[in-house]
Amino acid sequence: MLRLRTDLIANKRLISLSSSSCFRSTAPIHEGTKHVSARRCRVYQSRRQERFQLPVDAVIYRERGLSVKNLKYVLSIPGDTMYLRAQAAAAQASADRLGVELEVLSAEMDPVAQGQQLLSLVHSRTSRRLDGILVEPVSAAGLPRVAEAAVAAGVAWVVSNAQVDYVQTLRRNTKVPVFQVSQDHLEVGRIQGKQIGTIWPQGGCVLYLRGPAMSWWATKRFEGLENTRPKNVEVKSLRAVGSTSENAYNAVCSWLSLSKPRSEGTQLIVSQNIDFILGARKAFETYTSENERIKWLALPRAAVGVANRVRPLVDQGDLRAAVMTSLTMDRAVEMLVRAMTDGLHPPEHTFVEAHSYPSLDELAKRWHARL
Repeated sequence: MLRLRTDLIANKRLISLSSSSCFRSTAPIHEGTKHVSARRCRVYQSRRQERFQLPVDAVIYRERGLSVKNLKYVLSIPGDTMYLRAQAAAAQASADRLGVELEVLSAEMDPVAQGQQLLSLVHSRTSRRLDGILVEPVSAAGLPRVAEAAVAAGVAWVVSNAQVDYVQTLRRNTKVPVFQVSQDHLEVGRIQGKQIGTIWPQGGCVLYLRGPAMSWWATKRFEGLENTRPKNVEVKSLRAVGSTSENAYNAVCSWLSLSKPRSEGTQLIVSQNIDFILGARKAFETYTSENERIKWLALPRAAVGVANRVRPLVDQGDLRAAVMTSLTMDRAVEMLVRAMTDGLHPPEHTFVEAHSYPSLDELAKRWHARL
């Protein structure tokens, strides 16, 4: 357990802090000429779950006598979507702020390649030793053999946006941090199901754009939507082979060419992410006649994404509603740095927030205003 010592010159006392102790006083404390407020010490006063949700930065660690500059992490993401680009950027920003070296790798939607990339880094004798791996797995299995190898080598393991069954076992048998940070994808789907009932209460048919079967997040979001969608709504599920706009474009083009669907049979388009909406729009623009194109593009749409991506689209009317989710990798980097410097392991699973935008009540008001 790390033990921090702060020499309080102001009153010539020496206070010893550990990860289980805290400042009891709310008065400011002076360390030499630096002013350290009691606010910065709240992390020692909160419960374990709350402590890993507080913002941190390298300045605070330096003032506690800790160094994070020697930590090296690798972030492995499945591929290239707007969400994953935002994940990588947020993780890099957190790493830069904390003074941690971070390397970002893309698996290009290949679960075998993802595992091989990480195993080669874990066992490498030429490159600098890793301190931690943060991974958003391509497949629902979540690379269990790679996780075991990493932990056995003393490398921390953090899983994002997946539900894996090996974390608890690994945590029992290692001293390095092992934990999960993810969106609550089941709840995301439930919110979308409620949005459908609010946007189109009279019932009808929904074209639902979803991710691949091997994807845990896609499966859970669909399960959540099925739990809450109104019984008078039929869902036509169109599955993309990946998570990008190009994947959705190809799926919708194939559907249009094979099924020859007419827009009159669909009342709403709902997507598991914003990339699918963009890909579907491109398909309707290029693979339909002018009359059908106008009708398809006029249908109300709903999607899922982070605030800075989807909020403007809702405000501009491009989306009728959205489930606004949070990124996970910035939180994961902060939690991992804190765990490796303070010595206290994070909770096994942490969920980030998601909510309807606009709220369901506001959606209902807008619907009644159209009547």
